[in-house]
Amino acid sequence: MTWVKICGTTSERDADLAIRAGANALGFIMAQSPRQVSDTAAYAIGTIVPKGVETIGVFVNEDLKTLIETARFCRFTGVQLHGDEDAAYISQLRKELPGTKVLKVLSADSARDVSGLVPDAWLVDNILPGQRGGTGQTFNWRESVVAVRRLREPVIIAGGLTPQNVQEAMDTFRPWGVDVVSGVESYPGRKHSGAITQFIDAVRQHDAQMRSSAQARKG
Repeated sequence: MTWVKICGTTSERDADLAIRAGANALGFIMAQSPRQVSDTAAYAIGTIVPKGVETIGVFVNEDLKTLIETARFCRFTGVQLHGDEDAAYISQLRKELPGTKVLKVLSADSARDVSGLVPDAWLVDNILPGQRGGTGQTFNWRESVVAVRRLREPVIIAGGLTPQNVQEAMDTFRPWGVDVVSGVESYPGRKHSGAITQFIDAVRQHDAQMRSSAQARKG
């Protein structure tokens, strides 16, 4: 089953919508963004999240000590690194936060050279000059598919996903997970209940189709 993360969570209302729709994880943007939340807000929202649903803190070139303190306070189950964090940073993070999932963001262009970095999963996003993600735009899937499929760790596809195109992204990359922000919003920081449901339904329909195809081949 494809892992689904609804990112840019800013309220208990939006968290509840995503949980009820069947999200596997919620993302909390701790870096500067229209969807940024404070550590106290992320902690409060996290209190309504049931076990089994992951909470991922999103950081950009954060001081390691500050990131660790924030992740502990908010009780994040994972952290998502959108900056220039290197192998030493990730290694120290794992020592201080054992059991915490580490997602590392990269652009499709940089997927060809990731030597030395071993996150728990890669999140491939559309990274533009001056923006570390959250562009609401897709990257060139056709040109990047070979490089992305060669990544050794699990891959999460992000960048401009919507209920209308997520199945195409899944067909193209066969990802471990998908991540969405603007594609399920009414406006930045406010989720659209219908869009969240449509997005996750589209993912689960594709999962079911893939299972049926696999069973048919075995039969």
